[in-house]
Amino acid sequence: MPYIHSKGSITSPVWVILDTPYAGDIAKGYLFSSGYGYVFDQMMKDAGFNDYYVTCYRPDTDHKDAYRNIEGELNQYKPPIIILLGAVSQHLLPQLKLTTRKKNYNPDKDSAISKWAGSLCTSDRLHYPHYIVPTFTPEDITKQWKQRDIVVSCDLAKAQAELEYWQKHGVLNPLPVIDAKIDFEFDELLFILKEMMHAEWVSNDIETIYPKKPTKTQPSQFYKILPGYPITIGLATSNTAGISFELFRESNTESVELWKTLAKLLKNVRSVGQNFFNFDANFYEMLGFILPLADCRDTMILHHQLWPELQHKLQFLARQYTRHPYWKDEAAGWSLKHMREMKTYNVKDVCVTLEIFHCEIAELKSRGL
Repeated sequence: MPYIHSKGSITSPVWVILDTPYAGDIAKGYLFSSGYGYVFDQMMKDAGFNDYYVTCYRPDTDHKDAYRNIEGELNQYKPPIIILLGAVSQHLLPQLKLTTRKKNYNPDKDSAISKWAGSLCTSDRLHYPHYIVPTFTPEDITKQWKQRDIVVSCDLAKAQAELEYWQKHGVLNPLPVIDAKIDFEFDELLFILKEMMHAEWVSNDIETIYPKKPTKTQPSQFYKILPGYPITIGLATSNTAGISFELFRESNTESVELWKTLAKLLKNVRSVGQNFFNFDANFYEMLGFILPLADCRDTMILHHQLWPELQHKLQFLARQYTRHPYWKDEAAGWSLKHMREMKTYNVKDVCVTLEIFHCEIAELKSRGL
């Protein structure tokens, strides 16, 4: 196969990068000149893009190990918006490399793209302000056509919104920052909980720890039987700040006072959560707290109403409604030795959930529901 040339102007503020040309690109000799390119071009037009540059890491497929210095070109031309297609994203974003690899793992085909798709990312290898938006290749999209509109509306439209902000202001729109409050004096924690009683909604999330899996030397009769132990609670009345704290204090007197204050908050302020009715509410009732369940809301159920055909996990809702990069793996493999990390993760969950909830309510109203 001959050398396949890039498509578009190299000075464009938007770069689309794939790994290798498609076989159908041979006839005209440039990238995306075949059917897959037509599919992706139409998707870019639907998202509002008219000017973008398409290039690849390995344009000469007669020499598959010959890579272009894409990082050097990016640092030279400095496009603020970069759209990476498929596993090629791993070259600039190491976090997309799979940590758990199956037997037939292929670094050219396998990546954590399903988790990170639509995230606004940055790369340490690029020394200028930029956002990288990883998403699926047109080949993957044509195999599963329902992905087309999801990629257009969630990933490419997000990239277009970032470009419009850059064109209007001359700088990139900063990513949202969440202030996770996880260290308190006891009086400070009570003060924050009492302040939350003035809010209309409180975003609510319980993190639990489960019995360990049995091993050859340490059997576990409770694994997959017990529902788990509530280890920390996250609360937020703002999209940008929240708290996470443990239910039990070293002092019994403090624990009693904490539970009384929390009980008053949960009874008098409406809670919103992700998968709230199937999970968190059950734990609260088990612990003896009373919640006005008829007035509480669940972002997962609201999303079922709005988009019954789509995924309803929190990571997908964040991809659809927010600018937060993927964060859900931050809770993977944690233990009691990593409580600070777990609490920080817990706060991210409640703040993102609250932001999603407000977006869903606005969408419901716009549809007259």
